[in-house]
Amino acid sequence: MGRSQVASILRQVFSNRNIIVISSTNMLYSIFNGLWQLWWTLYLIEELKTPVAIVGLLATIQNTSRILFQLPGGIVADRIGRKRVIVFGTSLRVIAPIILLLARSWAWVIPGMVINAIASLYSPAFNALISESLPQERRGAAFGAYRMLTSTPRIFMPVISGYYLDVMGIGRGVRVGLMMFTAAALTAVLLRAAFLTETLERDDGQRSADPDGVPVEEERGSPLRRLHGTLLAMLVVSVISGFSMRMVWSFLAPYAYYEIGLTTTQYGLLQTLAMGISVPLYLLSGLIADRFGRIPCIFLARALGPVDSLSLLLLRDYRQLLAIYAVIGVAGGLGGGRLRGGGYTGGPAWQALVADLVPSRDRGKIMGLMGTVTGLISLPASAIGGYLYDYDPHLLLALGSALEATSIPIILLFFREPKRRKTFRGNR
Repeated sequence: MGRSQVASILRQVFSNRNIIVISSTNMLYSIFNGLWQLWWTLYLIEELKTPVAIVGLLATIQNTSRILFQLPGGIVADRIGRKRVIVFGTSLRVIAPIILLLARSWAWVIPGMVINAIASLYSPAFNALISESLPQERRGAAFGAYRMLTSTPRIFMPVISGYYLDVMGIGRGVRVGLMMFTAAALTAVLLRAAFLTETLERDDGQRSADPDGVPVEEERGSPLRRLHGTLLAMLVVSVISGFSMRMVWSFLAPYAYYEIGLTTTQYGLLQTLAMGISVPLYLLSGLIADRFGRIPCIFLARALGPVDSLSLLLLRDYRQLLAIYAVIGVAGGLGGGRLRGGGYTGGPAWQALVADLVPSRDRGKIMGLMGTVTGLISLPASAIGGYLYDYDPHLLLALGSALEATSIPIILLFFREPKRRKTFRGNR
């Protein structure tokens, strides 16, 4: 793919006002979120004297609240529009960090975590708005460009925040980070309310087919009827990834800090290295997905996924960890729907494939439904992770890696590209 073609795609992506607004506000959000979120578990343990088992319980409470609003958020987004849901959900992000900041024991953290989780109701609307803002043949590039821009702060924020916490201390550093994050979230609300353009069409009248040749617009009734073939396989993979990562993710920083003996600066540098490789690959993976198909990028990302936990489990030499985190960066950059690549149901190739398979009028519901089912099944994962970490932290990382690896054969056997794709009816 030539340089001029890449430049043309970038111009097309960033000429769309929705992509500009969403990208710029999310980048602002990421900068100040990066000052505290990576270190939240350490803050709970060190500052609020929270037992590790309670840390897992708190993560379970947050996940419970989040999943209750995924499907309703998708349904509302398909009825009243993407913009209203996004603005409302973003406004909740202003309230949650204030409560977390004022908490002086782990029990008082719960209301803030619940409100923050409720804000996730806008996730289906968010993904639907991005997919609907550009033509289908540029959809992978759109998601890739969006991820690339919004994730740029995540390249340098882990090492900056790690050094910042080494200097300021975990307690003071996280509290100052929460204050700055509140101001950033308020700014995002105002900009999104003023400049986002609605993309929902009441009846798009378009025709496309799923991988089995069934015209998706002819399916009526519950969105559950669409969960067959590739979509059903994607849901299963999302559940596996969601469960394994929720079980392990909250405990990776404590594992590095307590079991390996890394400083927060060292662990932050590992995250910075991974993101420094991931971010340029977001756009590249979107371009590859548009040209050669969504599934190769998804497969390679998932195949590299278990390395995240295994590297900390098996390696103690910091130079070796740096090398492995470069590989982890490739997995995140390919964006098959893991945490560094956009979440369990996110990432350029992943979201583009969902959008290929589902028409606009059901897109929010399907994305919300997948998030809800993933969350419900993954509900006990964090509590199990807390129990396993207390029992044997090494066993926790080993089980998480093994579980995530089970998604690989599912992708090979059951994922299929659409036979034909939707046409686009004009840039909004």
